[in-house]
Amino acid sequence: MTTAVSAKAKQLKLIKTLWGIDDPISPDLFRSIRQEGYHGVEVIRLAYLFDKSGLIESLNAANLSLVCQIHTCGGYLDETTKEYIYCGSDSLQDHKRDFQRQIEECEGLLEQVSAGGFINVHAGVDAWNTDETMEFMIFCLDEIEKSAKDTLITFETHRQRLFGNPFQTREILSNLETAGKLDRLKLNADLSHWYCACERVFDSNKQPDVKWWPKLLEQVAERCYYIHARFGWAQGPQMADPSAKECEVERILQLETWKSLINQQLHRESVEDGQLLDIYMSPEYGPSPYLASLPHIQDPVASLPSAVAYTKSEIEKLFSQVSINKI
Repeated sequence: MTTAVSAKAKQLKLIKTLWGIDDPISPDLFRSIRQEGYHGVEVIRLAYLFDKSGLIESLNAANLSLVCQIHTCGGYLDETTKEYIYCGSDSLQDHKRDFQRQIEECEGLLEQVSAGGFINVHAGVDAWNTDETMEFMIFCLDEIEKSAKDTLITFETHRQRLFGNPFQTREILSNLETAGKLDRLKLNADLSHWYCACERVFDSNKQPDVKWWPKLLEQVAERCYYIHARFGWAQGPQMADPSAKECEVERILQLETWKSLINQQLHRESVEDGQLLDIYMSPEYGPSPYLASLPHIQDPVASLPSAVAYTKSEIEKLFSQVSINKI
C-alpha cells in the first residue's frame, strides 16, 4: 500500500559522481565525500568490475548509498586497446541481454550496501527506428517489473542513447503511453545533453520553445526521479565555469527548469512501490573532453572541483527556496 507523506518530509539527497576523481576508492575517500554533505556516490561499472568488495567496504564504512550507472552494451575495457567501451553494439538483442545481465549484477551489489541505492541507465542506441526503440523499452520496463520492482531504476536523457534529444524523447513518451507502459518509466533528467544537441537552452517564454517546451518539461517532470544538475550551454553539455557572468542568462533558465522538476517531485507521494523517494540530485561534471582544455598542452581551462562546488551550492539554495514555499 502506498503511504502519502507531507512534501515537507522529503529531503535533498545529493549524489557525487566519481567521474573526474582520480583518488582510488577507499573508506577515507568516501568519508571525505560524506563530510562534504553527500548522501551517496554514482559509479560506472569499472568501479566494481575489478574490486567489488573494496567498493562495498568503502561505502559501508562511510554510510554512503550507491547509484550504479550502467551503459547497455558497455561498461568494460577493450581487451587490446584497454579503452573504455561505452556502447559496443547496435544490436537490439545484444542490448536486451546486457540490460538484463547488468540489472541482475547491480541488484546483487546493492543488496550488500547498507545505505541502499538505485540504478541509472544509459539505454539503447539513438539510431534505432521507432519499432526497435519500443521493443527495447517495453522489454526493459517488463524486466524491471518482473525482477527488480523494488529498486528505483531511472533512464538517463543522454546523447547516443534513446532519450538523447527532446523530440526523440517526446515520441518515446507518446508511444509508451499508447502502449500502456508510461506509468512504469522513470527518468534521470540530464538536460545538459539536450541543450548542446539543439544548440540552445530552452526558454518557455520565447519562440520557438514556447510552442513545445512547457508541455514536454511537464511530461518529463512527471516521470523524473533523479536529476543530473550540470549547467550546460548551447555548444556543449558542460560550462567550464558556471559561476562566470557570461553564463548568467543560461544558468537562470536552467535553475528554473530544475525548480519545475523539484516541484513535481515534492508533490509526489513519498513512498512508491515500497521505495522511499526523496529528491536525488547530482552536480555531475567531468574532466576533458567535457571540461574544455587548452590545445597541445591539454591543461583544463577552469577548475573541475570549483564547478562542482558552485553547482552543489546552487542546488542547495534552490531546494531550500522551493521546499520552503511548498505546502
